[in-house]
Amino acid sequence: MARRLIIPLAAFLACAGACTPTTATQGYHDIRANWWSPSLEAELPIGYRAADIAAAAEGALVRMGYTITERTETEDRAIVVGEPAQAGPVDKIIVRASASGRRFVVRITTRPVGNEDRARITLDEMLVLLGL
Repeated sequence: MARRLIIPLAAFLACAGACTPTTATQGYHDIRANWWSPSLEAELPIGYRAADIAAAAEGALVRMGYTITERTETEDRAIVVGEPAQAGPVDKIIVRASASGRRFVVRITTRPVGNEDRARITLDEMLVLLGL
């Protein structure tokens, strides 16, 4: 009986330290971004539209060598999906922006496994293109 509890308990303890979000400031205007694998989330200042964020996401991903496979936007949300060259069918970065009051929340998800560095680099590139 005790053996059956060891593996779930070890998995829980390993996750307890690793499952807490990592917060860092990014960009010239200190945008707070929280990493919770496999996604990075940041709230942009007032004044940006979904189209602005989609354009910045597409520009950032293209500059990083990704091919844009999807871009959809409405007034209150946007999705941009980029896949690297020579990658498998599940290797991608997904950038979502959704309205939260008068601001937009950007969520960058790296697939198939969360990669904080790739997500933060993508956000940094986007912030440069947005002037932040």
